[in-house]
Amino acid sequence: MKKLLILLLIALLPCTLAAQVQLFQNSLQPATSDLLPILATLNSAGNALDNEIEKLRKVAYNRGATDAQKTDLAAFLLRKIRLCIDLPYEANEDMILEVADLVPGNFYMESLWGDLLYFKGDYEKALEHYETALYKSPEDMQTVSKVGLTSMQLMNYAKAIEHLDKSLAANPESFFLLFYLGKCHFELRQLDEAINYWEKALIATDDKNQKAAVSNSINQAREMLASTGDSTSDEDQRFIIHFAGESQQDLSDITFEVLEEIFYQVTDSLNYRPDVKINVIFFLTEDYYKVSRDWSAASAQGIKIMIPLKSGYKSPDYIRGLLAHEFTHTIVHLHTNNRCPLWLNEGLAQYQEFAAENGSPEEIRSDYQGMMQREFIDQENSIDLNQVPNLMNGSSRNDVARAYIASYLATRCIADFYGEQSFDTILSALGRGKTIDEAMVEGTGNNMKEFQREYKSWLRNL
Repeated sequence: MKKLLILLLIALLPCTLAAQVQLFQNSLQPATSDLLPILATLNSAGNALDNEIEKLRKVAYNRGATDAQKTDLAAFLLRKIRLCIDLPYEANEDMILEVADLVPGNFYMESLWGDLLYFKGDYEKALEHYETALYKSPEDMQTVSKVGLTSMQLMNYAKAIEHLDKSLAANPESFFLLFYLGKCHFELRQLDEAINYWEKALIATDDKNQKAAVSNSINQAREMLASTGDSTSDEDQRFIIHFAGESQQDLSDITFEVLEEIFYQVTDSLNYRPDVKINVIFFLTEDYYKVSRDWSAASAQGIKIMIPLKSGYKSPDYIRGLLAHEFTHTIVHLHTNNRCPLWLNEGLAQYQEFAAENGSPEEIRSDYQGMMQREFIDQENSIDLNQVPNLMNGSSRNDVARAYIASYLATRCIADFYGEQSFDTILSALGRGKTIDEAMVEGTGNNMKEFQREYKSWLRNL
């Protein structure tokens, strides 16, 4: 069922992106009226548009050029950028920087710059430009929506709700606004509100894929609501913890104490501190597996960490490792805007888990020690890191274990050769929309192919 939901949401995604592209429809107009009909006829990026741009550049960069002449050039440059919106960000960067020099702080320029960065995946910088545009035009609902959507991508759900609600008031039947408002409330564990928005979203669409995705989201929210309806909660400045049944009496003190320890361990190691509170939910075991729909010792989804209650939680070392693992997933998710490849994500989570539970990231879990020694060290049977997702999603327990061990060892190799500071360099690059090859070059000086050769050589010396 979990895989079905993911597939349904993937089917929904192209429509979602199209809706986001259409949010900004207006464009900067030339200040010179004679240029208006010329610009109106230029609907493709070609020689005709380039020739007009070059003519206007000769005027705009003359000594004594007026603001109107600079605006004329900016309008034609923005038209070309809009026509080239599907190209990589780098293809448009010089032009948008030129426009920023010509008409600094211009509403249309800031809006389009935000779009370019949004589709690049650099949500933090996109949000800066959208907020500048919103300052220029506070009642522009397209920009209000963009601030909300981008805040959601950054998992600042409270801010996202504030702006999406305002946009919804102007567009009360928008499926996407209703869908995203439901998602934001769900992530904040405001389950009744999430269900309310998603039920309205069902009415707002006739698309079968959209209806199926929303229906599954509603079912998941209802199951979680039923599972934790009698729970109690407590919070501090960093975490909100929800306890099923009467578990708070046994878990509250030890959980906050351990969370404080792992917060500093993980955030210092990865050089990233979240500006949102993380939800930690302890479920009764049978309820956990209804909600997670998958076998796991615990799981992290966005800013939620979900843990089934079972024996052993009174051991500080056990819960320290468990929470460190899942908290690392949450930090990686936030740091990279969910762009981290699986091998690195799982490798970092295990690296932090072993450091928290065993006192050293080099002390691997006991049930992996034999396989690591036999296959990875003695027989030098490493695996291609690009194959980690296939192995982890397979049915062979041996393949799953090998994938986890390979991920952990590759992460340890990065720390040994380049220091833990390279984790932040790699994750930051991924968060800016870089590929894993580009991010590895920034962090290690090697692309993935070169790093994997280095990694195999490192294994032979363990």
